[in-house]
Amino acid sequence: MKIQSYWLFLLLSVLMILGLGAALADLDDDERGERFYSRWFKPDFMVFNSQESRLYREECGSCHFPFQPGFLPTVSWQDIMSGLDDHFGENAELSDEANAHLLSYLSANAAGVVDQEIPNKVMWSLRYIPNPQRITETAFFQHEHREIPPRMLESEGERLAFSNCDSCHTRAMQGSYDEHEIRIPGIGHWDD
Repeated sequence: MKIQSYWLFLLLSVLMILGLGAALADLDDDERGERFYSRWFKPDFMVFNSQESRLYREECGSCHFPFQPGFLPTVSWQDIMSGLDDHFGENAELSDEANAHLLSYLSANAAGVVDQEIPNKVMWSLRYIPNPQRITETAFFQHEHREIPPRMLESEGERLAFSNCDSCHTRAMQGSYDEHEIRIPGIGHWDD
């Protein structure tokens, strides 16, 4: 009886492994990535309804795309938040209280703090520039956008910028950077 149980267990184990392999084979890397990226701004990854999250979207998102904090490490967010009087040529100063809340939010969700795919890749890429002041300075960002020629940033006289994620990534606000959802204005769907 022990031998039959052993073979039955072994057979069931092999069938489960084959079934799991078949299920994973049906999902390409982009679909797996979509499941991850869709979590950036959802409650299970970031406290979407927290005071800091709302404040971040209101204060920072009123002037530019509210970048997911995992695109930069804590030290970069600290430098950025300490220099808001000259924030890339603009005065973006906040009250001390608002600044502290935002820095807390950014630091708690920064690359090197959260253990997720993009922040981990960002941290790995920081061996070249350990304290970037712009997301576009990270080797991770540059690698992901290496195939975009500069001419594509000009569209019918309109200047597109890499810093406006949602101008090409149609679901960037939801945290999705899936390549199948890229639509470059004046060009259309992008497929590398």
